[in-house]
Amino acid sequence: MISSPWHRTLRAPALAAIGLAVTLVAGFGVRNQAAAQAGAAPTNPIYEQIRSFKLSGATTAVSGFTLKRDRVDMTFTGTFLFAEPVDGHVTGAVFVGQGTFHATVPPTPPFEKDNVKRLLNADAVDSDFKSAVLRMTDDSYALIKAAQSPQQASTAAGQLLADAQQLATQFEPRLLHDTGLNLSARLALSLLNKETPGVFFAEFDGGTRGRFDAVIDAQTRIPTMAFGIDGGEKGLIFTTVMYQAGNYVPEVWMAFYGEADYGKVITYSDANNLVDITHYGLDVELHSAPVMAVTAKIEATAGAGNLRAINFGLGEGLPTYQDMRLKNQLRVKSAKVGGEAAAFAQVDWESGFTLFLPAAANAGDKLAVEVTYAGEFLDMVPDGFYLHVNSSWLPTHGPLDRATFDMAYHHAKRFTVVSGGVRTSEGVDPARSDATLTTFKMEQPVALVAFSLGLYKRSQQKSSSALGGDAIPLEFYTISSRTAVTFDDFFLSEMDNAIRYYSNYFGKYPFPQLSGVVHPYPFGQGFASILFLYYAAGGSALDNNVSAEGFISHETAHQWWGHVVLWRSYRDQWLSEGFAEYSSFLYAGERDNLSQKGRSKSQQSPGHHLLIERSREQLRNPPKTIGGVAKGKLADIGPIILGHRLNSSKSGGAYQALIYAKGALVLRMLNYLLSNPGQPPTSAPYFAVMTDFVNKYRGGAATTEQFFTVASEAFAKSPIAVRYGMSDLNWFRDQWVYGSGLPSYNLEYELQVQPDNSCIVSGTLHQDGVPDTWMMPIPVAFTLADGNVARVGALANGPASKVQWKLPSKPTKVELDPASWILSEKTTATPKGK
Repeated sequence: MISSPWHRTLRAPALAAIGLAVTLVAGFGVRNQAAAQAGAAPTNPIYEQIRSFKLSGATTAVSGFTLKRDRVDMTFTGTFLFAEPVDGHVTGAVFVGQGTFHATVPPTPPFEKDNVKRLLNADAVDSDFKSAVLRMTDDSYALIKAAQSPQQASTAAGQLLADAQQLATQFEPRLLHDTGLNLSARLALSLLNKETPGVFFAEFDGGTRGRFDAVIDAQTRIPTMAFGIDGGEKGLIFTTVMYQAGNYVPEVWMAFYGEADYGKVITYSDANNLVDITHYGLDVELHSAPVMAVTAKIEATAGAGNLRAINFGLGEGLPTYQDMRLKNQLRVKSAKVGGEAAAFAQVDWESGFTLFLPAAANAGDKLAVEVTYAGEFLDMVPDGFYLHVNSSWLPTHGPLDRATFDMAYHHAKRFTVVSGGVRTSEGVDPARSDATLTTFKMEQPVALVAFSLGLYKRSQQKSSSALGGDAIPLEFYTISSRTAVTFDDFFLSEMDNAIRYYSNYFGKYPFPQLSGVVHPYPFGQGFASILFLYYAAGGSALDNNVSAEGFISHETAHQWWGHVVLWRSYRDQWLSEGFAEYSSFLYAGERDNLSQKGRSKSQQSPGHHLLIERSREQLRNPPKTIGGVAKGKLADIGPIILGHRLNSSKSGGAYQALIYAKGALVLRMLNYLLSNPGQPPTSAPYFAVMTDFVNKYRGGAATTEQFFTVASEAFAKSPIAVRYGMSDLNWFRDQWVYGSGLPSYNLEYELQVQPDNSCIVSGTLHQDGVPDTWMMPIPVAFTLADGNVARVGALANGPASKVQWKLPSKPTKVELDPASWILSEKTTATPKGK
C-alpha cells in the first residue's frame, strides 16, 4: 500500500464564501470563453505556450561553457537549441554534444553525504552526458547566450532540429508519468507570479549515470509538490526507479538548501505558501461509487502579492502501478474565484492542478475558490467503498495546512457514511427522496479529513476522559459477518481504554468524539477523530509483528501525535509515527499490568516487552532491494531525520524500521535518561515532558529540534544529567536521530569481597560498532543474596570506560541493562577473563 502521513503498516511495506472582486486581465484570463461555455476546460495561454515546448531553431554553439546553478556545475561543449519565447522569456532549451555534471554534497547535514555514498557509491554526484533538456524561468538563457561569440549564432535545420525537438517533445510526458509533476504549470506559475529568482530544471542522458534530473527551485515548490520534501530544500538531484509491478518511483540522490542558506536558520517550505486555506465546504456525491464527485468551496487568504496562479495538490500518492494515477485521478471540471470562472491546468498523470486567477490578488486578500472535480477515486470492496488515498482527495496547498470543514455526503439509503468530524445530520436528501444526506462538521482546525462509505453496522458507547469533563462519544462501524468476522466490543473497549490512558498522560482528548471503521487493508490510519482499522484486528494478534491492542492504541495515539501536534516537515515525521509507536508500548505495558494481576507467571503474556524486542529485531534485519535482500542491517541505512527518503531501491523496509521502531526505542531511551537509575523504573518524568510538549505546540506543528529543546529543559535537572555534568540532549539527538548505528555493549567486571563482606565491582564498559565520540548512560543491576536488587548507572564514553561500584554484599547476578532500555546490537555482562 501507499505510504501516507498517518500510515501504520502491519507488515513490511512493498502512504460562508468570502467574495473577491475580480476582472479578467488580458493574457491571464480564460483563453476561450466560448469553449469554456461549451464545456471545454478553460486554460491559460502562457501555460499552453510553455507546454508546447516548440523549438524556434535558434542555436548557440558553446565550447567548455560552464553553467553553475547553486552547487551544481554543468559543462557543455556542443549546441543549444532554444524554445520559442513566451511572454518575452525563453523557458526551454535542448543541448546536444558532450557535457559533464558535478554536484558537491552540502557540508551539512552529514547524512546527505552518506545518502549519496549509499545510493551512488561516490562522494559527489558526477556524470558525463550527451544530451540535456533544460526548462527555466531564471537567468540561465541569458548566461548561455552570453557564452557565444557573434559568429557562433546560427539557425538549426534538418536532422539536428528534428532530433532536438523529439527530445523536447518526449521529455515532459515521461516526467509526468514518473513523478506526477506538471513542470510546464510550475514554470507558468513562476512567470505569472513574477518569482525571483526563477526555476531551473534539467534532465541529462547518455552518460555513465543514465538519465537523471536536477532542479533548483528557490520557492521550494517542486521538492514539496512532487517529492514530499518540505524541509526547506531548494535543490534536488534524482532519477526514476521502476519497482516491481511497473511502479515508477523517483529516487532522490541528494537534496540541498541554497548555498547561501548554510550557516543560517533554515526557512521551512511552508514559508513559501501562496495562500493559507482556513475552511473547506465540501459537497460530496457518492451515488455513482466508485466514482465520486466533489464541489469544494475553499476559503483562503493570499500570502503573497501579485498572486496570479496557485498550485494545488490532488491525488498525490496514486501510483503508476496499473496506471492508477491515470485512471483513478480526480479530474477538475470547473473552477471559480470570487464567483468568476477561472482557468486551470491539469493533465494526464499529474498529481494536482494549477489554478489561474482571473485577476491578481494582493497579500492579505480573502479568496473564495470553488472547484468541482470527479473521478473513480474509491476502491470498491465487499460491503464498502474506501478512498484510494485517504490523505489526497482534497485540493490542498502547502504541507499540512490546518483548516475547518463542513462536509455533506449524498449517498444511497442502504449505505452509511463515516467521516472525520461530528455527524450533524443524517436523513432524507432534499434533492433526492430515494437518497440520504449525511453531514459532518470539523470545528477544530486540522490538516486533513477522510471518510468511507459502506453497509456498516454502527455501535456506540461513551468514554470518560481520565482528566474529567464531558463523556466522549465513541462509535464503531463494522461490516457484515458474511464478509469478515469482527469484534465490535473489542474495538470499542480498546478505543475507550486508549483514550482514557492517553488523556491522563498527554492531555484531554482533543475532539468531541472518536469513530472507528474497519477496512480490508493490512494497515491502519489515524485521522483526526476517525480511525481506519484493519478488520482482522479483532483477534488477539494481527501477525507476528504487532498485537491487536498495540495496533489500535497506536492509531488512537495519533490523535495527539499527528493532530494535536503536527510534524513540521518530512524530517520530523517520527514525531508522529515514532511517538505513536512508543505510546502504544506504554499502553501495552499498563494494560498488561492490569490484566495480568493474579495470574501465574506461566499464564502471563510477554506484553510490551515482546513489542520492544520485535522492534529491536527489525533494526537488525537486512534491507530489501529490487533484486532481493542486501547485506548489512536496516539500522545502518541512515538516520531517523532522513524521513521517507530512507526507503530506496537499495533499502526497502528502512522507513518502517527506523521511523516507527527506532523512533519508539529512541523515546524509550529518553524515558530512561529522565529517570533515576538508582530507583525502580518510572515513566512519570517522561510523561511530564510529553505533556509540556503537547501544551506548547497544541494546534501547531513542531520540529525535532523544538522537541529536544523541551526535553532538554527537563533532562538538565535529572539525576543522570547532574551526575555526568550534562546540560542538554544535543549529544543524544545527534547520535540517535541525526546519526545511524547500532552499538554493542559489554561490561567486563570482577568482584572483590572486602573484609566487612561488602563487595567492590570494577571493570571496563566496552562500546563497539559506533564512532568513538558516542556516549550513553546505561543501567546496571546487581541481584544480592537476599533477593534485593541494587540499581546503578554507568556511562559508556568512547570505546572503553572504567567503572567501579561498592555493594553491601557480593551479588549473585550482574546484569547490564536487563530491561533493554538502551538500543543495542547486543548487551552483555561477563566476568573478567571469560
